[in-house]
Amino acid sequence: MKAVLSTLALIATVAVAQQRCDAEYPETYCNTTEIVSFQTSDCKPFHVFIVRGSDEPYPGRQGNVSSQVCASLGKDQCGFENIEYPAKSTAWGKEEWCKSASKGASGGQAQVKAYSEKCPKSKLILFGFSQGASVAQDILGGGGGHVFECDQDTNPALESSIGDKFIAAVTFGAVARSRDQNYTIGDGKSFDGTRARTTEQLSALSKYSDRLSDYCHHGDPICAVGSEPVDVAQHLDYFILHNEEVVKWVTEKAKASSPKAPVSAQTGETAATGAAGGLSVAYAPIVALAVAALLFTA
Repeated sequence: MKAVLSTLALIATVAVAQQRCDAEYPETYCNTTEIVSFQTSDCKPFHVFIVRGSDEPYPGRQGNVSSQVCASLGKDQCGFENIEYPAKSTAWGKEEWCKSASKGASGGQAQVKAYSEKCPKSKLILFGFSQGASVAQDILGGGGGHVFECDQDTNPALESSIGDKFIAAVTFGAVARSRDQNYTIGDGKSFDGTRARTTEQLSALSKYSDRLSDYCHHGDPICAVGSEPVDVAQHLDYFILHNEEVVKWVTEKAKASSPKAPVSAQTGETAATGAAGGLSVAYAPIVALAVAALLFTA
């Protein structure tokens, strides 16, 4: 009887987890009305940039954690926007990942700069997952190099006058990352990603070490190459496992930064949805295709 009850409890737990839009294989997108109500380009004291993972529709799994951070700070205090880039996996072609990441890094820097110039008093927050995690680190510390049988164009580090406005950055399962960095969280710390970062890139990224949390699980085939046993779930369950601690950490960083208030609310176009429109269907096949492509083309 106890065994039956335990099994039923496990099934119930899994079922509840899968109802989340940031689960391993979610049944819905993170573009619910509640989440996208925080999406805006208006000036607010705190502004979150989301860099989604390969083949995810906007805003990707991180829409959940971003909206939770903004809810914690207050809707009048915080909003988020997506870094606009293709987010294509190698499933689209051998060169596509590198083209996508390059556009994300250079375009992301331009997007951040434009917002910072429009809203000079706003404090910035950055989230990135998988390819988006790599792009997020590229935005801050510069990027580019050989990965997945292609060459990503190089881009310089973000200029310090803008980089100084970031009060927190969190990346999950980054493709390009280096072992043994003091800002890495997780037991994948002692392994390189699919590509290690260059000395120059690491030097520039280290300037954010007090504001950067780089999550990497042991067994994640993307951010901890060589760690055994390999388990794709270790690449997909960051948000189920860490959302609460991430929200707490980012919120504390934001409150400690004490931006001057009020921030002038220059009107920007508030988006009701991301590029995914209003879709709300399962995208497990897309995730599976993307992960499989990453695993078997590396």
